[in-house]
Amino acid sequence: MIIRKLTIMAILASMVFCGVGQAQTGVQPQSLSAAFKQGTPSGQIRSGYISLDPDESNVNSSYDLALGGQLKFVTAPLYGISLGAAFYTSHSLTQPDEEDYNDELSSSEQHYDLLAEAYITYAVDGFTITAGRQLLDTPFVDSDDCRMTPHTFEALVASYAINDILIKGGYLSAWQGVDAGYPDDADFDDLVEDSDGTFMLGATYSNDTIEANAWFYVIDDVVDLFYVDAVAPINFNDNMSLTLGVQVSAQNDSTGSNTYVAMGSKVEGELYGAMAEFAIAGVTIGAAYDHAEIDAGEALFGGFGGGPFFTNIDTLVANEFAAGQDADSYTLCIGYDFGATGIDGLSIGYTYGNYQGGTDPMDKTADAEVDEHDFYVEYVINDSWSVDAVYVVSDDKEHSATTDWDYQRAQVRVNLNF
Repeated sequence: MIIRKLTIMAILASMVFCGVGQAQTGVQPQSLSAAFKQGTPSGQIRSGYISLDPDESNVNSSYDLALGGQLKFVTAPLYGISLGAAFYTSHSLTQPDEEDYNDELSSSEQHYDLLAEAYITYAVDGFTITAGRQLLDTPFVDSDDCRMTPHTFEALVASYAINDILIKGGYLSAWQGVDAGYPDDADFDDLVEDSDGTFMLGATYSNDTIEANAWFYVIDDVVDLFYVDAVAPINFNDNMSLTLGVQVSAQNDSTGSNTYVAMGSKVEGELYGAMAEFAIAGVTIGAAYDHAEIDAGEALFGGFGGGPFFTNIDTLVANEFAAGQDADSYTLCIGYDFGATGIDGLSIGYTYGNYQGGTDPMDKTADAEVDEHDFYVEYVINDSWSVDAVYVVSDDKEHSATTDWDYQRAQVRVNLNF
């Protein structure tokens, strides 16, 4: 069955390319058929391997090897209107027994196939509006392509660009992806159960000297949050630069007791962060710090996706232990880009993170401290091929006994883009 589905996917890709490969470029379509003929196909075939080895003696190690990817087509704009659709898929090749199976690549069903993108866009003179299933990347709503396929969202989003400013706002109701938990055979699920959705409005200012963001989100029945950040690169010369950044998030639970019932705590608090990176001759050294101010009975929201916080790394995030008490996290990293030696596209790195705070919003004595070590390598071989790998060591520093925060995680992905 797996081979059959992958074969069908390959045939469909070939049909799409044969159908549009001869289309003229640079000519505005005058009909719907011309818009399809001049459309743009794209896709990715991805192979992924993952393993998780807990230190706890009574917990099984888990693993999986998967094959999947995406196939996408976007029509050329006709009077400013374009259509887009993308099919996402992932299938476990090894199909381990349930107790040995890691479901992060292909869901608990060991496979998924879904129409992850299906949208209509209207764009004119800097104004764009998109409705439907779509990719989004904002501070607290992002695609976070960290496993086999990205998150996508059912949303209505509009933006307007003027000079160095981009203003964006919208309404979101549902999402899919690994962080959504692959519900219902990896189909779309409500962002928040029984909620009326999420509203967002933000602005980004970007030029050669600074990029700044200001965003406001209303997550119905959960939290109202405000977020700002600014990142400034300082280029001393072609081989040396310094990047500095600051961020603030203020979150307010305006739902009364609703979140207590659903989540066991209020979603409320503040987070302050700073980061710095220094790069010279291919070597990058960086540090980041986030502090969350949390009272008893409160927890901090981290976003739908990877989240914006400076100390978010492979597994741990700044709000991981922001529960019932203040939380602190810092990261130190070093990386090397082999482009300086003539090997373009190859980079290696190491990141250390320390995370302290609480695990129970209702218990201020439930202290936590975890260290994470990330070792990574990425090689962009050419425009089509790339490889990335990460090895994670997590160490619970709070408890002498082994806990579920003591483990090793490995992931390797091979990508073919077309």
